[in-house]
Amino acid sequence: MTSFPRLLALSLGTALLAGCAGAPPPLPAPPPPPAAWSVDDPAIAVGEVRLDWWHAFGSPELDALVARALAANHDLAAAEANLRAARALAGEVRRARGVSGGAGAGVQRLREAAQAQPPVFVTPEPFPDQTIANLGVDFAWEIDLAGGNAATARAAGAEADAALWERRRTEAAVAAQVVRAWLDCARAEQLASLLRQRLNAMDRMLAIGAARAARGAALASDIAPLERLRAETAGELPLLDLAARNALRRIAVLTGEDPVAGARTFAAGDPRAPATPQALTVQDPRQLLRLRPDVQIAEARLIAVYERAGASRAALYPSLSLGAGAGLLAAPGALDEAGAFRFSIGPSINWGIFNLGQVRARIRASDAASEAAAAQWQGSLLAALEEADGAIDAWRSARSAAASAEAARNAAARAAATVRARARAGAASAFELAEAEADLLAADAGVIVAMANQREAWANVHLAIGAGWRQA
Repeated sequence: MTSFPRLLALSLGTALLAGCAGAPPPLPAPPPPPAAWSVDDPAIAVGEVRLDWWHAFGSPELDALVARALAANHDLAAAEANLRAARALAGEVRRARGVSGGAGAGVQRLREAAQAQPPVFVTPEPFPDQTIANLGVDFAWEIDLAGGNAATARAAGAEADAALWERRRTEAAVAAQVVRAWLDCARAEQLASLLRQRLNAMDRMLAIGAARAARGAALASDIAPLERLRAETAGELPLLDLAARNALRRIAVLTGEDPVAGARTFAAGDPRAPATPQALTVQDPRQLLRLRPDVQIAEARLIAVYERAGASRAALYPSLSLGAGAGLLAAPGALDEAGAFRFSIGPSINWGIFNLGQVRARIRASDAASEAAAAQWQGSLLAALEEADGAIDAWRSARSAAASAEAARNAAARAAATVRARARAGAASAFELAEAEADLLAADAGVIVAMANQREAWANVHLAIGAGWRQA
């Protein structure tokens, strides 16, 4: 008979042979990112990125809207709940590596089958009914010498990290969507206000043209093109008002409110003039990857898959467990007698030797999943660099276009000033003056659009570099 010390030594020796089985395959090395962006502009500085970047627009209203969205957005609430669930599951897996067991008590009324017992003297008569009480505790502990349980716990921790970065990605996206909707509303309101001024200027031109036609100094066909342009311009106003209402609807949904009521809050008034940041601070590409939630999610899931691939190898080897238990088992009135005490203690070995083909198939599947996760991770790195570098380049181009629009507006302003001076001297007609004022307003509209594009491009850069989430 094998003694307990020999059985324990055999169990430990067998498990020690499997000690390297839980080691996951090596993680792939990431491709080295470049040290600098492709865009070289004096307005772009390398430094610490401000996560709450929307404060640069200088609008308390926008700051309050983003704060409301981060507190009440339903997508963010779902991501937060998923994070709590992932952390709870990771804690469950970690605690499962320790000693398990519990206490129990029960009473049974039973009868053993007499026919199942071997006869001693005569054919056994039916056994009497019995009432048995059971009271005890039992413990079990699986010794993780193969590393499978530890790898599973690390995989669960990596999944919790992925859920954290998923919450951060949702948070950054919600903040960016609020900013974009607010910028869209501001753009529409500014353009609508300027469009009303243009319509007033056209109305003055039409009134002058009608007076000239009444005196016979102009033909009705001379006024028709201006009437057509005025009608086309007026048709743009309802679309701008609709764009503003749609932006308010989006803001209402993002802040967890009724979009119908949000659209009703629209009232044409003084347009908002958001500040347009003229400088951009970004980290170099080597630091960018620490901010991008999607890159961090891909990395965390890669680690989880590789850890599970390592855990799958532990099934090739025997598992060693230690168990212990003690209690009382007797009739309810005899639990205090000496013969009621029971106990058990000792190791156990389990080896699914006839299932190794299935285990190796699972290992091959895990390795293939690891390769897929590695490819996705490396692809996310390149996509992040592409998106960030393109967004920075787009901001530089939008900034240059805004400067050109401003130059065109200044030229139109000088032309209008010249016509005003000529009109005061009697060398220019009221029609020419109204026409110059309308051209200046059109140039102002070009500046509004160009500056709005620059603000949107500035916001897109911060979303592309991964800013917008909170540390907490």
